[in-house]
Amino acid sequence: MDTDIKNQLRKQYKNIRKNVSFRKEKEQAITKKLLPIIRNAKTVFCYESIGGEVSTSDLIAQISEFADVYIPIVDGKNMRLYCRKTDKYTDTCEYTIVPLIAFSESRDRIGFGGGYYDRYLAGNITRSIGIAFDEQQCEPFETEITDIKPDIIITPTRILK
Repeated sequence: MDTDIKNQLRKQYKNIRKNVSFRKEKEQAITKKLLPIIRNAKTVFCYESIGGEVSTSDLIAQISEFADVYIPIVDGKNMRLYCRKTDKYTDTCEYTIVPLIAFSESRDRIGFGGGYYDRYLAGNITRSIGIAFDEQQCEPFETEITDIKPDIIITPTRILK
């Protein structure tokens, strides 16, 4: 995909995501759909939300009740997975909660453009779950061979598989 088009979509959907109404209620709906899917996991890799992303603070707290939660630590062009509770690193987790800026009906994802999650997902066996607001869905867009789509995407109103 043309980098300029992808950057335009990033800018447009970051703004849309930032201005989502009824945010707390929608985040709770996402959590309610997500927890039953991962409830038997022992390890979950989850981003720490920033800049209008679906908030993960309550989600991480709830997951921590039944699993070790690992967060990303950027290390050059890759991420290391760190668990505060155990003060340990791991290479992979059973589930990975993936951030996104925009997504299509076919689960293609636009991230921040650094490729961190694409590289991680390409090199690890994990079940990937994107979480987003319905407002972040966009028209289909061209992807690159290095783009890895999440196994599922959960929004407040549905689960895309």
